[in-house]
Amino acid sequence: MLQLRADPDALAPERLLVFELTGGVMQFTEAVRLVPGLEFLGAEDLDEDELDSDPVVYLMVPSEAALRNIVTLWRGWQQNGTVPYRFSAWKTMLSQLRNIRPWGPQDRVTTADHDILVEEYARDTALYRVEVELVFRRNGEVTEAEARAAILAVDGAVVSRSRITGAGYHALLADLPGPALADVIARNPAGLAGVEAVLQIRPQSIFQLVPSEEVDGLPAGGAPALHGDPIAAIFDAVPLSQHPRLAGTLSIDDPFDLEGQAVGMRTHGTAMASAVVHGDINAAWGRPLERRVHFVNMLYATADAASPERFPDLLPADMFERAVLAMRTGDVPTARHVLIVNASLGDANKPFAGRLSGWARVVDHLSATYGILFIISAGNHHAPLETLDMTAGAFEALDPAERVRVALRASAKQLTNRRILAPAEAMNAITVGALHADQFTYPNQLPAYNFDVWADTGLCSVSSALGPGHNGATKPEILAPGGRHHVRLSPQGDHHHLVPLTTNAATFGGIAVAAPPSGTSPGPDVIARSIGTSVAAALATGVAARAHEALEAAYADFGALPSAQRACLLKTLLVHGARWTNARDLLIEVLGPPEGKYSYRQKDNVRRYIGYGAYDPELIINCADDRATLWAVGTLIADQGRRFRIPWPATMTAKAKPHGLSATLAWFSPPRPGAVAYRAVRMKIVEPAQLGTAGIKASGVQPDPKQAHKGTVVHRRWDGDKAAAIAANGFVELDVQREADDGDTPANFAIVVTLEMPGEVEVYNQVLNRVALKPQVPVAV
Repeated sequence: MLQLRADPDALAPERLLVFELTGGVMQFTEAVRLVPGLEFLGAEDLDEDELDSDPVVYLMVPSEAALRNIVTLWRGWQQNGTVPYRFSAWKTMLSQLRNIRPWGPQDRVTTADHDILVEEYARDTALYRVEVELVFRRNGEVTEAEARAAILAVDGAVVSRSRITGAGYHALLADLPGPALADVIARNPAGLAGVEAVLQIRPQSIFQLVPSEEVDGLPAGGAPALHGDPIAAIFDAVPLSQHPRLAGTLSIDDPFDLEGQAVGMRTHGTAMASAVVHGDINAAWGRPLERRVHFVNMLYATADAASPERFPDLLPADMFERAVLAMRTGDVPTARHVLIVNASLGDANKPFAGRLSGWARVVDHLSATYGILFIISAGNHHAPLETLDMTAGAFEALDPAERVRVALRASAKQLTNRRILAPAEAMNAITVGALHADQFTYPNQLPAYNFDVWADTGLCSVSSALGPGHNGATKPEILAPGGRHHVRLSPQGDHHHLVPLTTNAATFGGIAVAAPPSGTSPGPDVIARSIGTSVAAALATGVAARAHEALEAAYADFGALPSAQRACLLKTLLVHGARWTNARDLLIEVLGPPEGKYSYRQKDNVRRYIGYGAYDPELIINCADDRATLWAVGTLIADQGRRFRIPWPATMTAKAKPHGLSATLAWFSPPRPGAVAYRAVRMKIVEPAQLGTAGIKASGVQPDPKQAHKGTVVHRRWDGDKAAAIAANGFVELDVQREADDGDTPANFAIVVTLEMPGEVEVYNQVLNRVALKPQVPVAV
C-alpha cells in the first residue's frame, strides 16, 4: 500500500515524492480513493485551505525502484496523456497534478522562507544566520555530521545545535557567508539546499518590536506582597525586576546568562510581567495574585533602542526545553509547581504556512510530557492594508461604518500574509489574539490621517495575526484586550494604504503596564501603554493564574490533583469564557459567502479573526445567581468514553425564556511527527441527545462542530427560548469520547459545563444543592 500524506515533517526525504496539485487537497483525496493500492493517510484531519494557492501532498514510497516507476508513469502521462492499462485507475488523480518530483531544494527552501532570506541577503553583511532543520533519524549522528560538513564546506560555521527526540526535532544554528546564502536562495542543488541531511533552511528567529509609549497621569502604585511557590512562569526578555510595581513579585531565573547583556531598555519583559501581575493598570483587577511569578530570561535588550530584544546564540526551541527541564526536573528544580507558561514571543520570520515549525512541535512535546499549559501570543503584522481604486480623500469621506468595511476587505485580501507566527500554531497551546479594546480614552481630537478604524466592532486589532492553525484547528482560540491599534491613512495616487501605527501607536490606546525609565521619564515608577498580542497573552496568563488560586481557595484538595489535569482545566476555563462578539455579523456580511448554504465557510472566516471569541474573566473565575458552572477532570484511554450527568435546575423547566448549556473540553495530546496523524489523541463532545427536551439547539454563533473538533480544545454551546420539559430533579447527560487510536497511555482531560437562564436567580443554588462536591468557601457572585 502506497501512502500519501499532507505533512512531510519527520519523514525520510529520500523516499518522498512531492505531488503538486492543480486544485484543492480535499478534491484530490476523492481521486485517490479511486486508485487501488493507494491511500491518503490522515485525510480525516485535513481541512480545505483556500488560501493555499500551491497545495502539495507527499507520497511515501517503499523503495527507490517504486519511486522511479511512479516518476516514469507521470512523465508518460505528461507526454501523451495516457498510462499503461494496468494503471488506468490513476488517470483521474494524475489529471489533478501539476507535477510529480522527488523531494529537493525547493522543498528545503520554501517560498515564504525564500522571500525572507532574499531580504536578509539584501542587507549585505559578512555573515547571515540561518536555522538548518535536519532530517530526523533515529541515529542522528551521521545526519548531523553530514550537515556540519556541508556548512563547513561553504565556509560557514555552526553556532549551536539541538536534538529533541519527543518533538522529532534536530536542528543547527549556523552562520553562512554571502555566496553560500546566495546558493540557498537560488536553491542550487550543489549547495546547502541540495544536502540530503537537510530538511529545511529557515531564517533565524527574530523578535518583533512591540508598540509602546510612556504615559503619565496615573496614580502611583506599588507591588503586591506575593508569597508561595509559582504556578505561572513567563519566558521573555530580561525585565526590570526591581520596578516599583514588580519588586518582590518575580522569581528570576537566568540560565542563559543574559542579565549582564541586557544593557538596553528592558521594555518587553517588564511589560509582560506587569500585565500578568496587575492586568491593565488603567483598570487593575480586583483580585490580586497570591503567588510569585517565575520569570525565565530568554532575550535581552541591546544598546540599540531601535532594535527589538534579541535571542542569544541559541535556538529558541532548545531554550524552551532547557528552561522546562530546569523548572521541573533534576535534583533541585527551579519551579517544580509551574503549570502555566506565558510565551509572548512570536517569530516574525516564521508565519505559519501549513507546516508546523520545529519550535511549535517542541512546545507540543513539552506540554504533553510535563502537563504545562503554554499561553502564546498569536503574533502581529504591521504591513499596510491596501485598497485599490479608492483615493485617500474618498476614504476620508466615508462614514465610519463604511470605513470599517473597506479596511476589513483590505485585510481579507492579505489573509495569506497575516497568519499566526511560530510557535503559535502549537496544537496543545492556547493562542491569544488581540481584541481591539482597552480602558483608555484619548482626550483630544485625533490628528489628521489617524483613524481608529475598527472602533467598537468586536474585531481583533488590525495587526493581530489570523488563523487557522495546523490541519485547520481553531487558532487563535481566544481574544484578550490588546489595545486599540490606530492606523495612518497614506495616499497612494488612485489608491490608499492603511498603515498600523508603530511609532506613537500607544499614544492613542493600549494596555497600561510598567516600563523602564528613559531620558524623558526618569522614573522610577514609569508606566507605558502596550499594544498587540503580546500583552493580550500576558493578560490571559494572569487570569489563568488567578483562576487556579480561586480553585485552590474553593476546594481544599484541588492542589492534590495531578498538575497536568489542573493545567487542562485552566486551558478549558480560558476558552469556556469566550464568546463570539458582534464582529461575527460584520465578518459574514463583508467576507461572506452570502448564501446560507455556505455557513461552514462563513464560520471559517469568522474564526480566522476571532477564534472561539473574546474571553470574559468574569465567566472564567466567578459564578452568578442565574448561572452555574461545573467542572471535572480525569483520564481516558483509547476508544473510551465518559458520561456526565448535569443536574437540571427546576427553575429552568417549563419556562419559555432564553437559556443555554455550554461545554468545553480540553486535553494535551502527545505530538507524533512523521506519523499518519500528528495529533495522537483526539477527543470529542458528543452532541447531547436531550436537546429537544431541554428546549435548546446548537447555537449559530460559534464555529462549526467539525471546525471545533480539530485541535485539543472543543467549545460547544446550545441555546434556545422554548420551555424545557425535563422533570424535577432531572439531568442532562453529556458524553465525552476519546476516539480510537494506537496509544496505550491514558490521556488527561478537563471538562467545564455551564447552565444559565438570565434573570432566574435560583439557578446557581439549585445546581449547587445537587452536586456531591461543593466549594468550601463562597464563590464570588
